[in-house]
Amino acid sequence: MNTTIQHQSDQNSKMPSAPPDLTVIVITRGRVRLLERAIRTVSIQREVRVAVLVVSDEDAPTTTFLRGHRSPGGAVVSLQRIHASRTPYDASGPRRLAALRQFALSLVKTEWCAFLDDDNELEIDHFRSLLKCAVGVGAPLAHSWRSLWSPEGEPFPLIDRHPWSRDAEQAKAMFSYYCDAGIYTPGSNIVRDQVKTGNRAQSMVDMSEWIFNTDLLREIKFATEYSEEDWTLSRAEDNKLLSEIVLRGIEVPCSQQATLRYYLGGFSNNWSTEASARCGWVDDGVDRPVATVDYVQLNGPDASGL
Repeated sequence: MNTTIQHQSDQNSKMPSAPPDLTVIVITRGRVRLLERAIRTVSIQREVRVAVLVVSDEDAPTTTFLRGHRSPGGAVVSLQRIHASRTPYDASGPRRLAALRQFALSLVKTEWCAFLDDDNELEIDHFRSLLKCAVGVGAPLAHSWRSLWSPEGEPFPLIDRHPWSRDAEQAKAMFSYYCDAGIYTPGSNIVRDQVKTGNRAQSMVDMSEWIFNTDLLREIKFATEYSEEDWTLSRAEDNKLLSEIVLRGIEVPCSQQATLRYYLGGFSNNWSTEASARCGWVDDGVDRPVATVDYVQLNGPDASGL
């Protein structure tokens, strides 16, 4: 699979007085209301300076919104947009997501980086607690816990099934397994994600819960090859990244704070478009570009200052 990437930048913005502490990458697709909510929760982060890099394949509405919010204020010291165009052959899924994440990562210049799905939110101390957690023990990464919410904004307690399984019996079995592992508590909407060194089966972390040392994540890389089994088991790019971290035996600290608000109903647990979702996992043998990407500076430093 080839990836065609073109990079253009506008470097007319004034540098801020101090560089950002970390860069947050937000991948979105024509969901301006959710994107606005996500960026707002980044802007209220305490005691950190954040560069935001938005990756979108819906050029007009997203760019119009971002240009209207050139100075989000608060913790956000810069705001950039990558337009990732789609071809008629492109399908949403982990293969495309992995390639976009990897390209966005190539623009990051801060020591630390993170990803935030556009339909999720952060509690006010998310990045502060994660940086304190990682730096405090000299670790190159750290993760938080999360709370689960319905698309309508109501707490979503887990009763008897793992919400990321297609098969109903498997969902019940995995719920029981994760309860025994200490990740789930019946009747609670808090997911106590964890990384068990040497034990992938008892490890689970969402992509939006992490912070990474940027050099480490670039070295690990996102997997871009997926199988029929991956699709069946909903094994996406964040799952494969976690597997690699466990395989390497990296000790991963956890803040033990549920500072990610995770909204159900998104790509990873919405089975209403399985046919198109399968296309995003399984390689059909067609050699095609994942995206043609151009970079647009909206606010703050240019790409070299991310």
